Amino acid sequence: MACIERYGIAKTSMTDVGKALGVTRQTVHRIFETRAELFAAIAEVRIEKLATRLTAEFQKFDCLEEALVEGSLMSLAAGRSDVILTEIQQGGDHAVDQYMFRGSPKVQELMVALWGPLIDAARAQGRIKPEVSTEAAVAWIRNIHAMLTMRDDYRDNTNRNMLQDFLVPSIMSHNSV
Repeated sequence: MACIERYGIAKTSMTDVGKALGVTRQTVHRIFETRAELFAAIAEVRIEKLATRLTAEFQKFDCLEEALVEGSLMSLAAGRSDVILTEIQQGGDHAVDQYMFRGSPKVQELMVALWGPLIDAARAQGRIKPEVSTEAAVAWIRNIHAMLTMRDDYRDNTNRNMLQDFLVPSIMSHNSV
């Protein structure tokens, strides 16, 4: 992370990372085969910190519909406020773009922990489409967040409309929307 802060994402090399850690570039490559893998690991650490910070805020939501919109906006704002995460996401590397949409088991686990209680409560009330599992709902939320993160031309109002018009109806049963 220090190398990214010093050189930026585009100019951070595996050699720089090795020097910062006091090891060789080859040692770094044994752990992270590519720069994209290194940046994905750093992104996971940053996302975990954000998820921990957002957990208390998410516990304040009374209904999933509100969380899907306002919690998503809160999550997007938190992600954008993390300079390193933002630089990784905007690095223009195809592998990083793929990571944003594909995610990782760790990111999925973090998001299930964050969103799961709200989804489970709504499911118990019969407000979730029966065919939508918690894991599928979280994957859809993650993909919508990735798309909205990449759209730096959208503002909160546009994001809010996208979330209300597309995300909420894709998860919630027709009776509850």
